[in-house]
Amino acid sequence: MFKKPISLLCAILLSTSFVAGSNVSAAVVLPDAPAYSYTSSCSSQLTITGSTAECYSCVTGYYGSTTKIVIKQMLQKKTSSGNWEDVCSWNSTINNFMGSVTNYKYSLSSGTYRLKSVFTVYAGSNYETITKYGY
Repeated sequence: MFKKPISLLCAILLSTSFVAGSNVSAAVVLPDAPAYSYTSSCSSQLTITGSTAECYSCVTGYYGSTTKIVIKQMLQKKTSSGNWEDVCSWNSTINNFMGSVTNYKYSLSSGTYRLKSVFTVYAGSNYETITKYGY
């Protein structure tokens, strides 16, 4: 879609830099690509109340395009070395263009937690994977 305009812009910049001399520098600004091809929005939210974690993940695709969504949630705890390790995980499949899942983990020990949500969003046999974190 942008190949011809970008190629033309690069050719113009290269030819101008040779004509103007070696002290000329040019910055090429490429147009932004869409952030998501099959996903309109997604979010990951972790709420901890007392020793209970509520893990909420929500995703919206495009009606008529998105055919299936797989959500993998991983509740992770920060280790003493600063890494994140999985405490538990859940998988959900949604045969629709939008959906959400909520899972709970009870009896948490003290520490720092986050929710890692991995969204695999399908449009037929094509798909994209997006990862979001909730703190």
